[in-house]
Amino acid sequence: MDRELLLLPADRPPEMVFYDDTWVYTTAAIAGSVMNGPRMYGKPLQWKKNRHSDTLTLPDGQRVPVGLMSFAAPAPDGRSFFVMAVPAFWKAAGIESSAFTLDKMLTGVFLHEFTHTRQQKSFGHLVDSIERVHTFREVSLSDDIVQGYFKADSDYVQSFREEIDAFYTAAAATDKKEVKDAVRKGLSLLKARQAKYFTGNREILKTLDDIFLSMEGLGQYVAVYWLMHPRGGRVNRDTAISGFRRKRNQWSQEEGLAMFLALTRLKEKDWVKYQFNKKPRTIVELLEQESRDRF
Repeated sequence: MDRELLLLPADRPPEMVFYDDTWVYTTAAIAGSVMNGPRMYGKPLQWKKNRHSDTLTLPDGQRVPVGLMSFAAPAPDGRSFFVMAVPAFWKAAGIESSAFTLDKMLTGVFLHEFTHTRQQKSFGHLVDSIERVHTFREVSLSDDIVQGYFKADSDYVQSFREEIDAFYTAAAATDKKEVKDAVRKGLSLLKARQAKYFTGNREILKTLDDIFLSMEGLGQYVAVYWLMHPRGGRVNRDTAISGFRRKRNQWSQEEGLAMFLALTRLKEKDWVKYQFNKKPRTIVELLEQESRDRF
């Protein structure tokens, strides 16, 4: 994915924490017995294992109970770290996919979250800077913050669903004019929604909405791209998309995926270069640019 889709050079790996029901396997600087483990970018990593006693110590110093998790987060030194339960843990928890194998689904989950470790210097940095100057008392700051504020508002939800439908219409279209028309409709609905609901002390949600649609959408798209790839999951496009949407109940992932799928109907991989630099361009900005008429 780094070489073919994201076009990223090798970078210093994030600290990684994997675990099952007994052991934690990690490259983080915590105590443990040295063990053999996979390389990254062709270079060896220092892996350790230790019994976790139902509690994980994370690279940022937090201690959390063992449960079903997969996430990336910023580390105190400015890098990222990555946490994920091993496949056997997911299987024991009863997680499965009706669209493809559990291993394929979990590879998609892994790729989604691991993509976030590469976004820390771009969108992740923007989120950190917002958190330093804004206090969020009603809903904690996360990629689900907009959903947390508005999930109980039926009018908001209805308009939001119409917006998502427009972007998935664009993603499914093959004629470029049809794609552009559907993208323009989706963007119009998105901007109207943000203007109506993100006012007063919630105005910052507009910026966060655009950021998290970009972060979560790219994570979803990377997973779907791998699932469709002949050297990846080898799943047909419709199955990959519908299967990875799963319950469709995480708003930023659901809409973000549709927006990136629509973008790739309009533009080749050129858009990737804007996702990882210090001044990234959001998926909203990219779709606005590509849906304009050019003469």
